Amino acid sequence: MDWKIAPAHSSVEFSVRHLVSTVHARFTGLRGPVALSDAMECEKPELLGFEAMFDADSFGSGNSLRDQHIKGPDFLDTATHPGATVRVVSLVKDVADQYLMTVELTLHGHTRTVDLVTDTAGPVKDAFGVLRAGATATGRLKRSDFGVTAYQGFISDDVAFTVNVQAVPACVPDDQLPPAE
Repeated sequence: MDWKIAPAHSSVEFSVRHLVSTVHARFTGLRGPVALSDAMECEKPELLGFEAMFDADSFGSGNSLRDQHIKGPDFLDTATHPGATVRVVSLVKDVADQYLMTVELTLHGHTRTVDLVTDTAGPVKDAFGVLRAGATATGRLKRSDFGVTAYQGFISDDVAFTVNVQAVPACVPDDQLPPAE
């Protein structure tokens, strides 16, 4: 069975220290294929990978002035670099439903690998009978590795990074899924 990302239930999230507090933000509208192993009826499929594409302009922190600044040339420069991707390049099962995952993150025109610890869940049927499976992958990256260097000393170079992917069978029509935020 082929799977795809359910955009309304998937995101790429970041948190970074700004002076004395932590700011949280996310990208939404993820889309793309998800690969799960074939499994017998009573077996749980294994996560094989995914590729999530998203618009850098979907960045949101809950503060419109900050969001405009982050989308501008000092940081993401979304006018020049509108697209972003997260693509699994290696995946090793660690324990139970946990994997060690390496992804290629393309952001701000730079592609770098990031190591993540990944927990999986499902598949389960939702309230409407649609089968869903998911993964949450967490790790850390340096924003300077992606050419984002403005305000060093005020904003940490170390960024917590989380990818949340919820997948549905690819045969589910998009109009039967809730829209992305």
